[in-house]
Amino acid sequence: MKKTLLASTALVGAALLAAPASAGTVGSKDGMSVTLGGTLWFSVSVYDEDVSAGRGRGYRFGVNESEVYVKASNTADNGITYGVEIELNAGADDTTAADEAFAFLDSDQWGRLELGDQDDATNRMRLGSQNAHKGLGGPAGALGSNLTLFGGFGGEGLGARADWDNNTTSDATKATYFSPRFAGFQLGASLTPDTGIVSGTGGLLDTDNEGDFENVISYGVNYVGKFDEIGVGISFVGQEGDDEDALGSALTVEDLSIWNVGGKVDFAGFTLGAHYNDFGETGITTANANNGADAGSTWSVGLGYQAGPWGVSAWYTDHEKDNASTSPAGATQSELTRLGFGAGYTVAPGWLLRADLEFISHDNISNGTGTGTTTDNDGRGFMLTNMFIF
Repeated sequence: MKKTLLASTALVGAALLAAPASAGTVGSKDGMSVTLGGTLWFSVSVYDEDVSAGRGRGYRFGVNESEVYVKASNTADNGITYGVEIELNAGADDTTAADEAFAFLDSDQWGRLELGDQDDATNRMRLGSQNAHKGLGGPAGALGSNLTLFGGFGGEGLGARADWDNNTTSDATKATYFSPRFAGFQLGASLTPDTGIVSGTGGLLDTDNEGDFENVISYGVNYVGKFDEIGVGISFVGQEGDDEDALGSALTVEDLSIWNVGGKVDFAGFTLGAHYNDFGETGITTANANNGADAGSTWSVGLGYQAGPWGVSAWYTDHEKDNASTSPAGATQSELTRLGFGAGYTVAPGWLLRADLEFISHDNISNGTGTGTTTDNDGRGFMLTNMFIF
């Protein structure tokens, strides 16, 4: 299931790592040990923008995440750890029973293999400004879903968040491999046959002419190390895949082709992170690509500080893309800039507070095919989130 901008798996994972040790552990006969836990996030958002497009109320309540997770694992006599992980949706408006469900095999000698519905290698190997943020989303989304009209692949949808794969492969069924980390380096890769396949026997019948991407290869390499008191991380990740033209559609779009480079530095409680994404012509109609349109590129930088239970951060993101020469005069380039501030506080075991303040400026908002418009939008918003983890 493709998640909202407020609920990337990277954030879920970070939250679950902070879960108290009291998460329930039970046995399943001699098969596996089972861990049961979960999370619920409740947010209050207030926002204002020039182009409201049906969001003129100016505030909202949201249950950003409501999940129960089950993890089961065991270790074979040959030293291989194996198991399954399942995240069950528990929100009142969730339309699917499970968010992620996959099996894994893990070995110190040859690495880790994951099979099922889970985020790909790029999502978990990428480093950048999002690593410095102390609020909930920041460069990875958050208030952006309230504050602007990003459009589809041809619009600013890919540039709206650091983890663009939320809009491409997301939790589609895939196979993922991570190598052991050697001298600080690790390799990873995923194969997603069809970005429209997520769980169930119905996925076996998914066709290759409904407008998804197929044969998607996601790859990554990163390095994590420490020199005296300075922590250093750097990564290079990307995705390549073939477009599936929608049956009966005259709009042929360009293949999936994205790469990213990023890194972070940690010292004395401070974290500085930065990254650059290049989206090529991903999702742009071939006709508009021939007229100069592309999906653009994004750069972002963030700085955070953590002292005990408190954390604060600031970040900036700039996304620019070229539109087709057939766009209205003055709209041949679109630009989305975002400036944000974040704060976090651990109130008690299993209870975290996250605050986000964000300002956006969106010039010449483009539509989903890669054609620019002359519409501009400025907005600002604040979000406070209670994260309960059990």
